[in-house]
Amino acid sequence: MHTDQQVKKRLRDEFNDIESKNMWNITFRFVEVESSKIKKTSDEAKKPQNKALNRYQDVSPYDETRIILKRGNVSYINANLVQVCNCERQYILTQGPLENSTSHFWLMVWEQNTKAIVMLNKVIEKKKLKCHQYWPKKKKDNDKFVWNDVGLSVEFVSKINHGFYALSVLKLNDLDSGESREIYHFHYTDWPDFGVPKTPTPFLRFLRDVRRSGSLDPSHGPIVIHCSAGIGRSGTFCLIDSCLIKMNTPEGLNYVHIRTLLAEMRQCRLGLVQAPEQLRFVYQSVIEALDSDWEADNEDNLPSLDGSLLNNISESDCESSDSELSSEAPPLPPPRMESLRQQDEDDYDDEESLVSESDSDENESTPPPLPPPRDLDLSKPNDCIMETTNTKDERIKNKVEGEAEKTKIMADKLKIMKRKQKEQEKWEQIKRSWFYPLRNLGIGVLALSGGVMIVAYLMNYKK
Repeated sequence: MHTDQQVKKRLRDEFNDIESKNMWNITFRFVEVESSKIKKTSDEAKKPQNKALNRYQDVSPYDETRIILKRGNVSYINANLVQVCNCERQYILTQGPLENSTSHFWLMVWEQNTKAIVMLNKVIEKKKLKCHQYWPKKKKDNDKFVWNDVGLSVEFVSKINHGFYALSVLKLNDLDSGESREIYHFHYTDWPDFGVPKTPTPFLRFLRDVRRSGSLDPSHGPIVIHCSAGIGRSGTFCLIDSCLIKMNTPEGLNYVHIRTLLAEMRQCRLGLVQAPEQLRFVYQSVIEALDSDWEADNEDNLPSLDGSLLNNISESDCESSDSELSSEAPPLPPPRMESLRQQDEDDYDDEESLVSESDSDENESTPPPLPPPRDLDLSKPNDCIMETTNTKDERIKNKVEGEAEKTKIMADKLKIMKRKQKEQEKWEQIKRSWFYPLRNLGIGVLALSGGVMIVAYLMNYKK
């Protein structure tokens, strides 16, 4: 069995190998290729009566693992149960509730005996509505949400703002039985869409507090985790938590192949971990967690939130810095159709729900494209995968070159047209400059000639 130091070194070497060769984009493509082999149906999501309950039409839950509602007149919700082998963890990953699916969301929380909700997005991001305001934020007489279609109500109890996340305690009531439960609402507010937090340290503090609440314990139902689509940030959260659980065994640290575990989790819900920088953040978070006392009971022993530990890792072990990795534009994210139910953004103007477009763009950094990793264990031969990737890259390159050539031809044609137009205008100007004087001169000559002829005629007539 490997020692703890050997496990850490192996994981660090794997990270540094990808990092130093700028291979995050290609590494992520390997995961995408492996996930493309998953053949599972999503028929329920495509039924006409359920289409309006999906925030994005290209993010559908698998039929095999979808959550089925038992009460009320709707059984469908865009949510999947994600279970990890050899790991006492169950997660429900779902989309940010729509206005017309909020009651179904709370019914799922009630029926699954969920203790906590983890929210990883803001209500509005980049000036777009990403989630309905489904929970009460303040203690007011009229701030009690009631859903008669499912027989539930939710009311505000308390709230603590920790800066980068807020913890609210909510009371979920069954209107039929009179039973009530306290639900924790963990709202992480420092995670941009398609991006990652600036450092893993605050996220690990957040994960520590979620764990300490007991919400992930098997004695409760699955924890509900959502972002906007319920696959990118939500999948990243689950992958980090699962890696740390599987690595920390009673016998010592156990090496976990992160990309293989991600492919396994994608069997439960499509598209988990949605961008290369999110996969990179998983490695960073696991490495920092293994090198620090991030779960310390004493607050004074916890790592500083300035991320210095991570910076030391990057500077000492990697040739490329974070600034170098983020110098190129990020790859285009997978298509996600806009919400079917757009709402007035002005209704959501509290400080924990809003994010400016400039702030989000500043935090979204992606490493540039790199060559393929050498140690990824896939069933396809590396040469085959590289050939597929290269063919795709060549198609994209040819398309870009074709568009550039068309643009150049069009620009040349436009330049010729402009030149001809200028020449025509100049000729018209020359004609105008000569025509009018000559015309006036001709008229004068004709008038003078006519006068002379008249005088001559009169003189001859008198004789």
